[in-house]
Amino acid sequence: MNFVKVFFENRNFDFNSDFELKQIYIYDNDDLTNKLKGNTFFYKSPENTKTSFYAISIEISNDELYEVRKYLWNEDKSDLFFTFDKKENANIYYAKSDPKSKVENYKIISFKGSEKDKEELERVNKWEFESGKFWLTYSDFLDKIKKSKRVDEKLIETLQGLRKSLHNEFNSENNKEEIVQALIDRTLYIKFLEDNHIINSFFYTHYFGDGSLTYSKFLKNNNVLDVNKLYKLINEIFNNFLFKIPVINENHLTNNVCQLIFNSVAGYNSNTGQLSLFDFQFNIIPIEFISYIYEVFLEEINEDNGIYYTPKKLAQLIIDDVIINNKLGKVLDPACGSGMFLVVAFQKLLEEKNLLNHNDIKSKSISEIIENRNKILQDYIFGIEKQETARRLCVFSLYLEMFRNIEPERIKKYIEDKLKTEDNLKLFPYNFFENIRLANSLDISEDRPFKDDKFDFIVGNPPFFKIKKNDDEINFVNEYQNTINGVTLQAKNIIGHNQISQAFLLKIKDWANYDTRFGFVVNNSNLYNEMSINFQKFFYTNYKLERLYELTRVKEILFRIAKESVNALIFSNNPIANNSFEYFPVENGLFSNYFDLLVIQEDKGFYINQDSVLNETIKLRDYLIGNDFDRSLNSSLLNNSIKLEELLIKNEKGKPYSYVGMEIVEEIPVCKEFNISKSQWDTFPKKTRYEYYNKFREIYTRKTKEPEFETEFVKSKNFHPFVLKNIDTYIGDINNFHRPRNIDIYNGNRILFKRVGATVISVYTKKAIYSNFDINTIKLTDEASYYLINAILNSKTINYFLNSFVRKRTLGSFPKISTDDILNIPIPTILDEDLVNEITLISKDLTEEKYIYDSETDNKLNELIFDLYGLTFIEKQRIKDFFIKKKDVTKVELEWYKKSLATSLEIYFENQPKIECYLGNFNLIVFGIYFNNSNKKEPSEKKISQFIIDKVLKENPNEKFLLLREKIIGQDCAYIIKNNNNINWTVSKAFEDAQDIIKKANG
Repeated sequence: MNFVKVFFENRNFDFNSDFELKQIYIYDNDDLTNKLKGNTFFYKSPENTKTSFYAISIEISNDELYEVRKYLWNEDKSDLFFTFDKKENANIYYAKSDPKSKVENYKIISFKGSEKDKEELERVNKWEFESGKFWLTYSDFLDKIKKSKRVDEKLIETLQGLRKSLHNEFNSENNKEEIVQALIDRTLYIKFLEDNHIINSFFYTHYFGDGSLTYSKFLKNNNVLDVNKLYKLINEIFNNFLFKIPVINENHLTNNVCQLIFNSVAGYNSNTGQLSLFDFQFNIIPIEFISYIYEVFLEEINEDNGIYYTPKKLAQLIIDDVIINNKLGKVLDPACGSGMFLVVAFQKLLEEKNLLNHNDIKSKSISEIIENRNKILQDYIFGIEKQETARRLCVFSLYLEMFRNIEPERIKKYIEDKLKTEDNLKLFPYNFFENIRLANSLDISEDRPFKDDKFDFIVGNPPFFKIKKNDDEINFVNEYQNTINGVTLQAKNIIGHNQISQAFLLKIKDWANYDTRFGFVVNNSNLYNEMSINFQKFFYTNYKLERLYELTRVKEILFRIAKESVNALIFSNNPIANNSFEYFPVENGLFSNYFDLLVIQEDKGFYINQDSVLNETIKLRDYLIGNDFDRSLNSSLLNNSIKLEELLIKNEKGKPYSYVGMEIVEEIPVCKEFNISKSQWDTFPKKTRYEYYNKFREIYTRKTKEPEFETEFVKSKNFHPFVLKNIDTYIGDINNFHRPRNIDIYNGNRILFKRVGATVISVYTKKAIYSNFDINTIKLTDEASYYLINAILNSKTINYFLNSFVRKRTLGSFPKISTDDILNIPIPTILDEDLVNEITLISKDLTEEKYIYDSETDNKLNELIFDLYGLTFIEKQRIKDFFIKKKDVTKVELEWYKKSLATSLEIYFENQPKIECYLGNFNLIVFGIYFNNSNKKEPSEKKISQFIIDKVLKENPNEKFLLLREKIIGQDCAYIIKNNNNINWTVSKAFEDAQDIIKKANG
């Protein structure tokens, strides 16, 4: 022990204040538990450094090492752990690896006291852990971290295996999914209860006359009566709530079923390397993992219903922003699912009441602790959920949370005392499960949930789907109204496109006080889409927005299956004039994918005036891609131009001539063709519908030109700049198709352009050609302008404008632009005649396929169009850089960046700053900018990048390596730190970085 203390104090730790003595309880291994007692210490690292660790100060065997690894993996609190032996050797292991994986694969470093080790030991000083720089030193280990699976992921794999096996046992049951889910739920609950000693030997002695019994023994012996008796007893303990439906009959608990569950619970044949539930210790697994289990098990149903699991890190971010100033108050989640928000809110309220404090727990009896926590639940935690399974999981999670941080031995003693004094075990003095209502939050009947209640905090992640005419929620859209500040608001006039999440944000007004605070995850189309303008006006008029976290770029690390991009909104119920809110464009950090980090970089946040958004002088969509420089460039394009719509002929209604094509295959014409009723069609599975679609195509289209099928039909895939290629569909009569449109749009001089995909590509044609729904057609008033406008539409300038400024569902799974967006394309008002003639000639030749559209022609045409718009060098460069393909940056590109950075900075300084580039670990590149010759003390060796990052972290104690800001200003120096992706090191980025450094340096 003395050696261990000296080891860490030599590394600049204060052993008495930096370490906490911890007790590890190894399940069913009292000898190891006692051995570790007084010999296990925990260092909690600063947030977002991922360097918390345990130190085991006593030598342990390989078998004991396995048990320790299993414990730490299950607990999921530490990132690393140290072990020491009698020879005073030390090892550092990664703590989050599957305990059945080879331990040597997750040993990071060993120290054996050699001269070489002395140098190595200098790399594990306290500041390396405090800053997170430890991971720079041992960056080679990160690939193993990426491949390892966390305890929650492995738990899901194990349960999915059990579910698959159980499914095979119930093939003849109509409700097999319900039965299988119920068996897994109950098994999981009982495992939680047994591991937490809530159900223990005293329990089994009291009710079954044998303290050696367990759930797994009942299963092993196929003791069906006792299994069902156990279910019944647990249900009574939890107020007859957990196991209500479905009923598990004796004929369901066959020998095979019991053995399958037994093998999973008891770890039978667990030496195969596959994990069983035996390998998971539910007394230490974080309670919030229950939500993760729910998400995966109900994934298919939830995806169809627009329901997505909220990860702990996102729920924590929102709860920390919503519940502030140490205030206790009633919390409602109106779409609570399995309870992630409510569990995190409950934890927050317990912290506010100091009920998780170690000293408080030790000084009070278990009865007092349970009563105090139970009272918090009863008084402050409320939820609404439509799905029974999710509701049960939510309530169970909250029940278990009441036992957090209580030592197992105390729980056992508490249960024993209860059983001695009570005929029926009653753990919880207050019945709170009715706080979680099985109901629809959008119910508007007299029986609606929490009809007359108000709440201090309302949080959640409501569904994202579009309400259909047969959905229960359609009544809310059609009939709900509310009077706010003397104005009667009707849901049907506010909710855009029947979006259910908008309905929730309207409904929460009913439950709000004047000072209620809100935190919600919402699909970002609510705030960006023109079809939701009325909702946006309602929201910005009636709420005070405080923070908006734009999460589009990080949805892959937040949601397993979500296709929709999302925002997290923090707002309150008391709007004020001239309010400004903070906007955070959240991006993946350098190490987000390694450590599953949600990185909020405060220095990237900025304020937006809410009234400006309400009045549409600012559009949030403009901030999705790009930055101030991009917005300035797009404004410049707009200010010196007219809109394309001014050049189009007008239709009979006086509107610009712009139309989309037709849909060959759609429900209505297919049903008509095959005499299928709407109700019958609705019962068909997708496969059957696709079969009918294909039959319809076979009747009305051909793959080659034939008599009666002579007209080409073009789709997005046929579009190439200036020409159509590889057409493989021909049609004749279009009257049988859905919305065939006026035949005029398929004839005459016109420009066709595809409105989906990464770029707009257009074609000028005079031929009779039919086009599908993803193709727009426009016609110009000036016949001579077709070649010029077609070239402009194909240019990088316009594609930059559309992608950075107007494209719908940017970064989404189906990016597209609308007809209105095309009409707003800027066309220069002042046209240089020579440029117009040259562009027109090239466009004409490309249209007539006199030569191919190669890179040389592309560059020439784009340079001419840059000049047509009067762009500066840096504006041209920004547009070019916008379209470069991502790859590792080259030395030549870095040299160009360096020169451009120097040029951009030199005008601000009398003495030109010196700029150095350092290449290092983690694919990081560091540029050092030194003023007043401040780099003279830097080392000259090539290993300098690590030295530079060390220096940055030491000089800026608040910096954390895993959260390094891109730009850090020091004394007489500045550092730019980014990964080696070429898009970070372009010429236009050099200009932007220089501007940013000047801005930061000045204040």
